[in-house]
Amino acid sequence: MLDEEMSGDMTILAISMKNYFSDQYAQEHVSIWMGQSEQDVLNYIFDNNYIPGSKTLVFDQDSVVTGGNADEWFTLVLDTPFEYDGQTNLIIDMESLYCSTIYVWGWDTGTNRNLYSYIPGSPTGGPDSEIPHLQIHGSLELQCNTFGRIKTLFH
Repeated sequence: MLDEEMSGDMTILAISMKNYFSDQYAQEHVSIWMGQSEQDVLNYIFDNNYIPGSKTLVFDQDSVVTGGNADEWFTLVLDTPFEYDGQTNLIIDMESLYCSTIYVWGWDTGTNRNLYSYIPGSPTGGPDSEIPHLQIHGSLELQCNTFGRIKTLFH
């Protein structure tokens, strides 16, 4: 996610994706990492995209059931909340051990903003312009002058 697509710094607590099929799928060993990047164009080596020290394992489950009804959102509550700084680009890195994809709706961004690998644990990926429909749930961090600024707007 580019920084201009985010609402500022926040604590990310969960993510939701829009189901593609009307079936449920059990994804084996799903891991999600989040981190920050100063790059707008991703490097083919996954770990080279992160600001050093920002890559954090936020979700790690042996089995996850995705889906339900087509076009409905399903939510993954993070095991560890992620503190996003609001200044850099957000990386969401998902991996499923035995399945090459999570079946969700996506959209074509027109530029390569996604890396994709069919091999779990691969250090490299190929570029893709499609990213999933995604909702990010969390609490926005308010700036110290927020309440004073709001008060002046109403006087």
